[in-house]
Amino acid sequence: MELINLVSRAQAGDAEAFAEICRRFEGLVKRQAYKPHLRSLGDDALAEAWLAVVEAVKSYDYTTGVHFAGYVESKVKFALWNLFKREQRRWQHELLMTEGEDSDLPNAFRLDMLAGTTNIEQEVEMAELGQELHAAIALLPERQRQALLLTLFGDNKLAKAAGQLGVTAQAVFNLRQRALNRLKKQFAGMYLSERG
Repeated sequence: MELINLVSRAQAGDAEAFAEICRRFEGLVKRQAYKPHLRSLGDDALAEAWLAVVEAVKSYDYTTGVHFAGYVESKVKFALWNLFKREQRRWQHELLMTEGEDSDLPNAFRLDMLAGTTNIEQEVEMAELGQELHAAIALLPERQRQALLLTLFGDNKLAKAAGQLGVTAQAVFNLRQRALNRLKKQFAGMYLSERG
């Protein structure tokens, strides 16, 4: 059965449809919940991921044009990242609270001395987005993919790419634009833009 039909049935209260959605997204949930930075959270991360799936089913609106699978993945990732940040703040607070009680720690020890200047959240998100973009580009029609790769990721001008593909520069431009539009549609509303 098509996923959008399952979602509609689940939103109407069909338990079997909801169970099928959960079965289809079990791999995603486990893959995201068992990431290295979440291992210490164990079952809490898994529970948070499943709650995100429930919320995604409940709040999904097919009229927005966003694919349900991408919507679920985005909700799960965002929920797990929020859980991680909450736990991280709690750990920092606990460390600061025990700082004065632990005689092994020097008086000048501060938690902010441990923090690096790297934005881990952004690095993780950019790495995942890069992997998804690579996969999405690989699924583009061959001519669109070639036009995109030759002009955006290579040093080729439209005319040179046109010569390599055996078409006009305008055709290369059109192919590239169609490829970019497909990618924009696929990635609309995900990641950094959701954080406001």
